[in-house]
Amino acid sequence: MFNNTVTEQWEYVRNITAGFAADDALAQDQYMPYYDIYDANIRCGRGAATSGPGTRTATVLAGDEVGFVVGRSADEPLEPYIIYHNGPGQAYLSRSPTDDLDGYEGDAEWFKIAYLGPKNDSYWLTRDQTGMNFILPRTTPPGKYILRVEHLYVRPAFNTTQFYIACAQIEVLGPGGGSPGPLVKFPGAYNLSDPGKLCHRCAAGP
Repeated sequence: MFNNTVTEQWEYVRNITAGFAADDALAQDQYMPYYDIYDANIRCGRGAATSGPGTRTATVLAGDEVGFVVGRSADEPLEPYIIYHNGPGQAYLSRSPTDDLDGYEGDAEWFKIAYLGPKNDSYWLTRDQTGMNFILPRTTPPGKYILRVEHLYVRPAFNTTQFYIACAQIEVLGPGGGSPGPLVKFPGAYNLSDPGKLCHRCAAGP
């Protein structure tokens, strides 16, 4: 979503491939979550790092609101599609080192631009929402970026956190002036020992 318009599915968002449910090998769907935080697919979802060709690039102004809407749910085939899992939502940007954004696989640095955490002790800001909206920082340096959004379904068992990830292609216009940071890489930003995200008996929190 940009310019207050919900665009066509996969128009500006890199397409992903189908995956399997962790607890049902027969359940195969494009909207299944991802689990392996040490694999390159954690950048943009299954197969999406290389699915840039054919994806359009949205031109956005630094300081504007952008967002992602829920395309569909593997478990709920009827609209309205909502985020029904408990967990945080986050957004990252990674600037392409060249003008060839289609060919950029997101293997350079990323920086976080938004975080949606707990609303209270038992409820998350993302819960029951139809998507996630956030503001591009006004001082974001102009350039071509992959815009990454993720929602984490934080589960009580160790190493079962579900990642719902999508990446859009954008070109940011604006005065710049900012120095983004801290910088991370995917994979590498998360470890299984991280408290509150990936460990067992995780609490509601960042």
